[in-house]
Amino acid sequence: MDKILFSLPVHERPDIVRGQIENINYFCPGSLVCIHISAGSVGLVDEFRRVCDFPNVIFNPNSLETIWSGGLMHVHVSNFLHALGTGSDFTKVMLISSNELFVKHGLAEYVSGFQIGAQMELFDGATDWGVFRQDFLQSVAMQKFIASLGLPLFFGGQAEGQFASREIFALLARLFMESFPMAPVGFPIEEVILPTVAARHAMINVNVALPVTLANYCNNLEITPDVVENVRAGKGAVFAKRVPRALRSPHIGASVLEGVFSVKRVPREDCELRRYIMGLMV
Repeated sequence: MDKILFSLPVHERPDIVRGQIENINYFCPGSLVCIHISAGSVGLVDEFRRVCDFPNVIFNPNSLETIWSGGLMHVHVSNFLHALGTGSDFTKVMLISSNELFVKHGLAEYVSGFQIGAQMELFDGATDWGVFRQDFLQSVAMQKFIASLGLPLFFGGQAEGQFASREIFALLARLFMESFPMAPVGFPIEEVILPTVAARHAMINVNVALPVTLANYCNNLEITPDVVENVRAGKGAVFAKRVPRALRSPHIGASVLEGVFSVKRVPREDCELRRYIMGLMV
């Protein structure tokens, strides 16, 4: 069974992050969490280290710059490299956010059946998703990255809940650092890099799973206790309308809930939804 390294960027609310780690440890026991604290939140470093002091938590000593919607892939690559440098034991790497929570067991067993998990939307100028822009595609860095994979275009997809084997993520990290700076690039590149690597592997007959997080930032789905129970049951489907210029959700309108294990967005504050999910941990 796989041991998962969760790459977790944070910038506020150490108490909420502590609850998230408790949530991970309950639903995904035996996993590892690498926390990156944003450069803009270095004043909280000591509090994060004190409040989130768990045996399976490691802190990335590099506090890199983060900008809203400016790209976080450099943070995840940095977390991966730090985990390697500490000699940490893991077989899969998963990208998560600080406003999601797990709601059912079985994640490690599920990801053990796949080398990689990502949404793979082919670059398409006919769509209105803001990441599918010609200037992003034609940038020198992006052209170098896709050329390294032998591709003419990039692919896109949801960032949260993406995962890859340690070996594939090592390839991804190398190609990313050869093409892009370890800094924000001006758009959410974490929604591009792993989907593109996944698509390249799919072209050589590798089965690719979907991300394991049901997210509502691109649609009007209200995450409620009923939706959580639908995810826990792993049956049926949920439906919602896409937000204009947003990414199509890989999970809306499809019977794929069996492969969903977490939900986003859960507000980073005390609320009914957070209390409900934490109440499942008994």
